[in-house]
Amino acid sequence: MMSTGEPTLLSSLTGPGQDVADLLDALPAVVGVLRGADLVVELANPRFRDLAGGRPLLGRPAGEVFGQPENRPLLDLAEEVIATGEPRRGAEAPARVTGEDRGERPAWFDFVLLPLRGDSGAIEGVLVHAVDVSRQVQAREQLGESERRLRALVDANIVGVVIADGERTLEANDAMLRMVGADRAALEAGRVRWRDMTPPEWRANDERMMTTLVETGRVGPFEKELVGLDGRRLPVLLGAALLERDPFLCVAFMLDLSERRASERERERLLAREREARREAELAAGRIGRLQTVTAALSAAMSAEDVGRIVVAEAMAALGADAGLVADIGESEGVIGHAVGYEEDKLAAWSRFPLDELSPLGDAVRAGEPVLISDEKDWGGRYPALLEDPIEFPAFAGVPFVFHGRALGAMALSFRSPRVFTADDRGFLVALGRQAAQALERARLYEERAYVARTLQEGLLPSNLTPVPGLEVAVRYHSISDGGRVGGDFYDLFDIAGDRWLVAVGDVCGKGTAAAVLTGLSRHTLRAIAMREREPVAMLAFLNEALRRQATAPGFCTVSCATLTRIATGGFEASLASGGHPYPLLARAGGEGVEEVAVPGTLLGVEPVPRLDQVTLRLEPGDVLMLYTDGATDARSPGGEHFGEARLHAALAAARGGDADAIAEAVDEEVRAWEPARPRDDRAIVVLRVLPAAAPNGSR
Repeated sequence: MMSTGEPTLLSSLTGPGQDVADLLDALPAVVGVLRGADLVVELANPRFRDLAGGRPLLGRPAGEVFGQPENRPLLDLAEEVIATGEPRRGAEAPARVTGEDRGERPAWFDFVLLPLRGDSGAIEGVLVHAVDVSRQVQAREQLGESERRLRALVDANIVGVVIADGERTLEANDAMLRMVGADRAALEAGRVRWRDMTPPEWRANDERMMTTLVETGRVGPFEKELVGLDGRRLPVLLGAALLERDPFLCVAFMLDLSERRASERERERLLAREREARREAELAAGRIGRLQTVTAALSAAMSAEDVGRIVVAEAMAALGADAGLVADIGESEGVIGHAVGYEEDKLAAWSRFPLDELSPLGDAVRAGEPVLISDEKDWGGRYPALLEDPIEFPAFAGVPFVFHGRALGAMALSFRSPRVFTADDRGFLVALGRQAAQALERARLYEERAYVARTLQEGLLPSNLTPVPGLEVAVRYHSISDGGRVGGDFYDLFDIAGDRWLVAVGDVCGKGTAAAVLTGLSRHTLRAIAMREREPVAMLAFLNEALRRQATAPGFCTVSCATLTRIATGGFEASLASGGHPYPLLARAGGEGVEEVAVPGTLLGVEPVPRLDQVTLRLEPGDVLMLYTDGATDARSPGGEHFGEARLHAALAAARGGDADAIAEAVDEEVRAWEPARPRDDRAIVVLRVLPAAAPNGSR
C-alpha cells in the first residue's frame, strides 16, 4: 500500500489499531478508493493495481488509467455515487482491463460502489468493491457454445435414433450404438433391450412415459440415464413419437448429455468458488462500511441509551447474533441496560452482576479485552458453573468499552449456534468497543452540560404568566439548552396595575453564561422599571442604560414590549415599543391578512440615547397580536433556506380562526416542520387573543 503521509479518505474507514491495509491486500477482490469529482485513485489493493497492468495508478484520475469506452458506464456510476450519496451495485458488468503483458482483455465484475463521507458529512469519495466473475461468464458462454454444437449435431442427424416395439430394439443408428457401447452384432442378437438398459430407479418413470406416449402419440423431451452394455451409466435427453399403435411401434431420439453434465458440474464448481470469494469480500467490505456507519450514528448519540441501542443493533447485524445487550459498568458491579433477544426472567436474574465473580462479561471488563466463547464445550471448560442444560446460546462474545484504561460499559452478544470467531470478528468487536467507549464519554459530558444549562435556563424564565381577564395568552418556547448551552431568548407577562399589564419578548446577544447574565438583567430590570414608568419607550430607555452600566463585559439585546390597558369596549389599548426587535404581527378579527406593527428602534445597550418609537393601537375582541424572536424566521430547512417572514405571516393567517393555544401550536408546528433537526437558536412565540366579553380567559 502507498501513503502520502497526509490524512486521506482511508482514515474514515479504520479505527486505531486496525491493520486494514493488510486486510485489503489479502482480499480476493478488487478494493479501492476514488476521491473527488475527478475520481482520483487514492487507495488500491493488489487486485485493483493488477487491472492497470503495472501502470502507475495511485494519484491519477481513474478515467485516465481505465479510459477504454467499455469502462465508461462504471465510471459514470461512481460519479453518480458522489453526486447523490447513494450506493450503486451491479452484476457481471463488462469492462476492459490491461493484463500483466500490457495487452488488453475483456472482463466482467460484480461490484458495489459505496459513498465515503468526510468529517463534515459531505461525500468525498467512493469505496470500490468488485469481484472478477470473468471465469464464470466465460464458463457460461462455453456452455452455450456446447449447447449450440449439440443442436448442430441434431440438425445434422448426428443423434441416437431407435425404432422399437414394446420389447425389442428393432433398429438403431450408429450414434445410438456408440452411446450404449454396442455394435450391430449385439443389436441383431437382441442384446440391445430398452428395459435391460434402464436402471431400476428409472423404470417407474419409463412406464409413465410409455403411458403418455400411447395416449398422446408423443413424449418428452425428458432426461434419464441408461446403462450401456459395457456397464457405463449415460445421461441422455430422450424424446419419442408413436409410429403405430397396433402393433406398437415408436421412434426415439437420444442426445448424449455427458458433455453438458460435465460442463454444468464445472460451472457449479466455479460458481461456488466465486460465491464464496464474493461472500468473504462483501463481508469484509460490509464491516468496514458498518464501522463508518456506526461512527456517524454515534457522533449524534446524546445519551448512554442512544449509544447502547446503536452499538447492539450494529453488532448484531454485523455478526448475525441472536441476542445482545449493553451494561453500565460501575466500581463494583454492572447494570444491564438496553437488551434484545433474551427472555425477561433470565435477563432479570442478571440485571445486576458483581464484577469480581467469574463470568465472561466480568472477565472482559477486568481484562479490558473481548472474551469469546465458541460452543458448549468452551463454556464447560471456562465457565462450568454457568453452563445451562440445554444451553440456549452456545456461542458468546463479551466486549468491554474501555476509555483511558477504564471500562465505561460492556456489550454481550449471544448466538444460538456454535461459532468460530475469526481474527476479523475480534478486530471488528475491538474497534466497535473503542468507538462505543468514546461515545459514552461524550454522552456523559453532554448530559452534565445539558443538565446545568436546563437548570439555569428554567431559572431565567417566568414560572407562570399572570392571567389577564378578557385575554387568551399562549406561549411556545424552544431553547438550545438541551444541547448544553444556555440560550438568550426570554418572555414575560405581568401586571403593572389593576387594569394594566406588560408583555415583553427579548433576545440577548450570545449564548452561555454571558447570555444568562444579560437575560436575567433584562427581564428583572423590565419588571422593576414597569412599576415606575408608564410608557414602554421609557422602560426600554431605562433598560438601555442598565445594560450599558453593567459591571461585566458590555452586552446588548433586542426587546419588543407592550402595555395592555383594558378599555370599555371589552378590548385593550396596546402601547408598543421596540429596541431593534422583529416587529409584532397583528391579525384583525374578520380580516384575511396579517400586518406588521412597525415599531422602529435601535439595539439596546449600544447607544447612550437609543432611537425608540412608540405605537398605540386598539385590540378588539377576536384580534390576535403575536410577538416572537428571530429564532422563528431564522429556522433553516435541511437545504439551508430560512423560514422567513413571509412563511411566518402565512402560518399566522392560516391559524387565526383558533384560540390562542391553537394559533401558537399551529405556527410553532410550521416552524418545527421546516427545521426538523435540533434548533440552531432559541425560539419564543407569544400569542395574545382578545376574547369576546362573555368568554373565559386563560394563559397557556
